[in-house]
Amino acid sequence: MTPPEKVDRNFDELSDLFASNIYGTPKGHIRLQVLWQHLLQSLPHLQDKTPLTVLDAGCGMGQVAARLAVLGHELTLCDVSQDMLDIAREFIGDYIKQHGEAGDAAEVCFHHLALQDMPEVGQRTFDVVLCHAVLEWLAEPLLAVAALARLVSISGHLSLTFYNRDALIYRNLIRGNLRKVKSGEYAGHHGGLTPGNPLDPATVIAWLDQQGFDVQTRAGLRVFYDFIPRKDREQLSLEDILELELEYSQREPYQSLARYIHVVAVRRSTV
Repeated sequence: MTPPEKVDRNFDELSDLFASNIYGTPKGHIRLQVLWQHLLQSLPHLQDKTPLTVLDAGCGMGQVAARLAVLGHELTLCDVSQDMLDIAREFIGDYIKQHGEAGDAAEVCFHHLALQDMPEVGQRTFDVVLCHAVLEWLAEPLLAVAALARLVSISGHLSLTFYNRDALIYRNLIRGNLRKVKSGEYAGHHGGLTPGNPLDPATVIAWLDQQGFDVQTRAGLRVFYDFIPRKDREQLSLEDILELELEYSQREPYQSLARYIHVVAVRRSTV
């Protein structure tokens, strides 16, 4: 039997489920908080008064973009899912009303298209390009990285988060799922919310190098939370968990076993 053709994942009609089962859970909260803190640590100029041009490619609910909008940056968002864009538009508007000051928040531009098509829109580049938890849903992630590279200005930065294949292998090993590890097939159930294309960090970093980027900083998102038995998680304080997730997010060997890897890379002045 011929295997089904791999296609990019679109979350139309699943956006509400995605919002509740991913973003609306402790694991989603931990991922967002560690990501945000590492982003600000890596790019402290995000908190300066000078607005930057920022693209959020595959923006999802727009949670990071909302925070950047309040800081006054010029935001462009794109997503292949119109449902996700609608959620992001509403979320960002509400966030600005709650956290912004009059006149501080920048306008936000939305594009309903795949990130691979963004290089053709306006033929422009950005100071910062975000692509968080998107590559693992794509059939050809290398092509997406190449498209993202074209969107980053000289000496600009790319913030990339992806589902870590090494963590998935380790999780299956300690659970005794040896056949799954031997097969190398880690895709979740068809139609589910488990990414179908986990990525090898060394491979992603090699892709970035090929595209003319140097990785400046790296962190793991959820370095231990996912390994805690579910019954034990409920007995622990989320604040305590987050404190230790932040503490160990950039320490080895914990960083490399995190569910997600976040890298911030700078585009070299010459390629």
